[in-house]
Amino acid sequence: MERERLSIVLRCEGLGDCLYAIPIIKKIHALKAHQYDLDVFTFHPELFAACPFVETAYPIADVMKLRGDLKALTLFDPSKLPHGSMDTFDFLSVPIGLGTLSFREKQLEYFPVETDATERFDVVLNTSMTWTSRSWALSNWQRLADVLTGHGFSVAVVGKDIHSPADKLDKISHRLDGCRNLANRLSLDQTYHTIAKGGLFVSCQNGLSVLAGATGTEIVVLGMAIEWSKRAIYRDENPLHKVTYVKGNCAIHCGKGFECADPTGGATFRCVPSYETVEAVVLDRLRARTAGPLPEPDGHPR
Repeated sequence: MERERLSIVLRCEGLGDCLYAIPIIKKIHALKAHQYDLDVFTFHPELFAACPFVETAYPIADVMKLRGDLKALTLFDPSKLPHGSMDTFDFLSVPIGLGTLSFREKQLEYFPVETDATERFDVVLNTSMTWTSRSWALSNWQRLADVLTGHGFSVAVVGKDIHSPADKLDKISHRLDGCRNLANRLSLDQTYHTIAKGGLFVSCQNGLSVLAGATGTEIVVLGMAIEWSKRAIYRDENPLHKVTYVKGNCAIHCGKGFECADPTGGATFRCVPSYETVEAVVLDRLRARTAGPLPEPDGHPR
């Protein structure tokens, strides 16, 4: 008897949101595998090329070819629930009747196709500039890189420049002096391998911070206008396992991207952490990994 097919239409454009959807799809597969083969229509079919829970991945544009007699399930519908005010897993799972996922079920996973061809770096940075409320000044990234290389750590920069129609902006991962600049030079698989092999990954909250959650690497994520717990990374059933969320100084967490809702905040988002706070956390995490004092700086500016 021929098995039925269930098409999952994944409407989110962002890489991170698509990665958050994988545990949802995994649960659908666990519940429905006896009855359906799952297909997915997505902006990122490459994410599902080796995903064991999906039979076939198609570009989102191909959804128009779906026959009317095939069953389809839509994931990521902002008309149902407020995306910016919710845990992303719950935003995806609740509208389709799955309820909320457990901490165990929120484990992020990624399935690379390419063999690891990367080098190992002590620290991997992602300098991606997106919304004002989840971007760190380039001068801060360079200052941090100078401190890290001054302590003798090898540092790489990863990321990819893209244009986001949904956010109506260009998302840029800037080069940094004194680092191995791999931005726009690696496939997503090799970026994953670079993060997985690294000693520490530092990023604002974005697609690569979510991708890093599928590795065992120590992570530092910079705070933003959406409170950290709504975009948490779960590993070992724990949103704080090997990840530190560096918070800013704002209790509102308005979720806005470009205009601060705090009337006392001025032109900058106070939810974005200061340079000093981030540097202290990064160096603390590196000290914990080396189980001793850091090497003395060699004169790089701080």
